[in-house]
Amino acid sequence: MSPQFVERIDALVESAARGLFATHGPPLGELRRDSGAVPADHDIACSIGFTSPHAHGALLMTARRQLMTRSRPAELRHDAPSEHQLCDWAGELVNQLLGRVKNALAPLGLALEQSTPTVVVGWQVHRAPASTAVARRYVFDQDGGTVAIYFDAVVAEGFALLESPNEGLASAAEGDVQLF
Repeated sequence: MSPQFVERIDALVESAARGLFATHGPPLGELRRDSGAVPADHDIACSIGFTSPHAHGALLMTARRQLMTRSRPAELRHDAPSEHQLCDWAGELVNQLLGRVKNALAPLGLALEQSTPTVVVGWQVHRAPASTAVARRYVFDQDGGTVAIYFDAVVAEGFALLESPNEGLASAAEGDVQLF
């Protein structure tokens, strides 16, 4: 996989994650660029798969439950969420995160289809070593903890993102309603 492809994916995933948490809070802090140990205190993981004719893979996000709880919409923060409610919200967060990545990739010639999110709770949850050609990890500091995001993909031989966006391929803007 070309270094340019990976750099563009890195920029898109970081931008999507920052935008997501800027909307839902608390905002993400510094991105750790190290490749060291996985966060040992994460107890919730949410994953969503994607596919297209040119690529397939998954996006995974892990964090502490307290951080996921603080990211819930303001109108839902009046009481502590049940485990079911928190898992539902975590699934929605990873769904929105992939939606943002998908919207950024569409004008670059990569149209993705999303699957249904899956959420797992436990002790010290993290991704097993990746076995895909593109295996990226982003660990952000966030308000007393960390959020880890993993982007794993298999990309078709010879596929390259467009050099500049083709707005004719763009998805609807976030929040827009399309009837078809």
